[in-house]
Amino acid sequence: MFTGLVETLGKVITIEPIDSGIQFTIETEWENPDLKIGDSIAINGACMTVTEFSDLGNLFKFYASFKSLELTNLSRLGEGSTVNLERAMALGQRFGGHMVQGHVDGMAKVISRKKIETEVEEFWVEIPKELQRYFVKKGSVTLDGISLTVVDVKDGNIQLILIPETMEKTNANTWKKDQRLNVEVDVLAKYIENYLEQRSGS
Repeated sequence: MFTGLVETLGKVITIEPIDSGIQFTIETEWENPDLKIGDSIAINGACMTVTEFSDLGNLFKFYASFKSLELTNLSRLGEGSTVNLERAMALGQRFGGHMVQGHVDGMAKVISRKKIETEVEEFWVEIPKELQRYFVKKGSVTLDGISLTVVDVKDGNIQLILIPETMEKTNANTWKKDQRLNVEVDVLAKYIENYLEQRSGS
C-alpha cells in the first residue's frame, strides 16, 4: 500500500532485456533507505519489487514483465528517464495523500499544460473511456504515482492544478502534450461500484 506522496526522484541508468521482461537499474538520492530484496517500491505508481540494491541504497534494480510493460508507461522509459519513487507504507506512519495500491488501471494522456499563475500550472488529462466513470470533481487520482485532486471533469478529461512543491519534487515538471501517464483510480470508487452492483443483483 502507498500514499501517492512521492519520496524522491530516480533516474534510469540501464535497461536490460532478460527472460520475459526487462530489468531496470535506478539511481536515487536515497541514502541508507532501509531497502531489502523483496521490498515493494512504486515506480511511477506501478508497484514493483526490489531485486538488487547497492550498500548505500542509491542504486537498485527491479524487473518488469512484458505484461507490466504492456499495461504501464514503464515500456516508454529510456536511459536517463526520471521516475517517481515511493516505498510501501510502514505500519504506524502518518498517512497522507490517499489510499494507493500501486495497481495501474490504464494510461492517461496529457492534453494540455499551461501556467495560470507564477509557478502554478494547469493540466488537462484525457482518461481512458473505461475508467471515466470513476472520476468526480474534488475526487482523488494517482498519476505516475502522484496523489492529486481532480479540479474539474469535462468530456472524459480531468483538470489538475499543480503547485510548485509538486512540480519540484516529482516528474510532473517533465510532462508534455501527448505524454502517457500511469493512472490508478481511487480504490474507494471501485469498492462502491462493486457494492452497488452486488446490491442491484441481489
